[in-house]
Amino acid sequence: MIVWYLNHYASVPDAGAPSRPHHLAGIFRKYGHTMVVFCASFHHHMLRLSSPINENELSIYGDVPYYHIAARYYAGNGWRRFLNMRDFARGLARLRDYFKSAGLPRPDVIIASSPHVFIWPPARKLSRYFQCPIIGEVRDLWPQELVDVGRYSAWHPGILWMSAIEKRAYRDSAAVVSLLPAVRDFMEQRGLASDRFVHIPNGVSADEWAEEPEPLPDEYQRLVDQIKMHGKLLVVYTGAHGIPNALDQVLDLQKLVTGERSYHFVFIGDGINKPGLQNRAHRERINFVTFLPRMKKSIVRSALLQADICFIGWQNKEIYQYGISPNKIGDYFMAGKPVVHAVNAGNDPVRDAGAGISLEPYNPEQLDETLRRFAAMDPQERREMGERGRRYALDHLEWGLLGKKYVELCERIAAQRGSVDR
Repeated sequence: MIVWYLNHYASVPDAGAPSRPHHLAGIFRKYGHTMVVFCASFHHHMLRLSSPINENELSIYGDVPYYHIAARYYAGNGWRRFLNMRDFARGLARLRDYFKSAGLPRPDVIIASSPHVFIWPPARKLSRYFQCPIIGEVRDLWPQELVDVGRYSAWHPGILWMSAIEKRAYRDSAAVVSLLPAVRDFMEQRGLASDRFVHIPNGVSADEWAEEPEPLPDEYQRLVDQIKMHGKLLVVYTGAHGIPNALDQVLDLQKLVTGERSYHFVFIGDGINKPGLQNRAHRERINFVTFLPRMKKSIVRSALLQADICFIGWQNKEIYQYGISPNKIGDYFMAGKPVVHAVNAGNDPVRDAGAGISLEPYNPEQLDETLRRFAAMDPQERREMGERGRRYALDHLEWGLLGKKYVELCERIAAQRGSVDR
């Protein structure tokens, strides 16, 4: 079986962290199938490339075939990012005209993965041209997230246009794979048949975590050592510094008391909100947060393994009633670290696993109390809490388990359409 996985923001291993498509493609290969990953030649999740990307050409990375659609450079969330999305959609639409000359195998199943909805129209045309079923994959709930988090009006013409595309996608898909567990009713109200909903969250790789992590650069390791030498609770956050990540609520702790604290945050990553967060920290003389740059995932693992606890927070928005599935929670669990989770959502993996403490978002008093509680906690109690998270990840989130579920879904849908392995 040949599966085309259309995912704008997929990253090859030498351009960023191995992502969901790369892990899934490896699982499909184990079951005798081929998954070709289609992604943009540039997007903001990429780290600096260690080798140039061949645009509009099939390349192999770690036994996984990737096809990079030419898409322009952008920074931030302006018009160039929208044009980058348009480039990707147009590139997909042209695939049927030259897929043979590009060395691409004919698909038996097409997976069209969000977040943005512009991928759906060309994916639908490809599925009709190749007479194969299409599976929709919803990672972020567009355009609803733009309304709830981006503060666009639900009646904005662009939002109405995207809503029409979304509803058409639900109706036309042979199945919809959602990373969000509590969104079935929402999708059914927009045209999805109830028996076509499948929940497959983000996962973790046991093999990846079995590898020796790369050490932190010396200057960052000295910082970690200094925090521990002063007896502070080391709280690590890794990932994007954007609006949805709600890191400003950590800075709100400054409003409570000043002076020495029993904890220190280290934020590792990048994003459009990072300069603003840094400026605020400088302006308000916040000395309990240190910002570090984005790093390779193998180096980030080293930081997580040295943390006392990890932090993840969310905005207090209605969109999260449909559920969450962040990659970083799986990484926190696999590091064996307890998690402080500021969340109000339709699901809570931290609470389900008994692997930390969950609290209201943007409640600085409760956050400070939780951090002090962890600082006073016996280290063995923290280790036991972290181990519960690790066991939960291996039992429920390991890519081998999730990938097998995805393989079986694709096999069933291909068989229903009369497609056979070739």
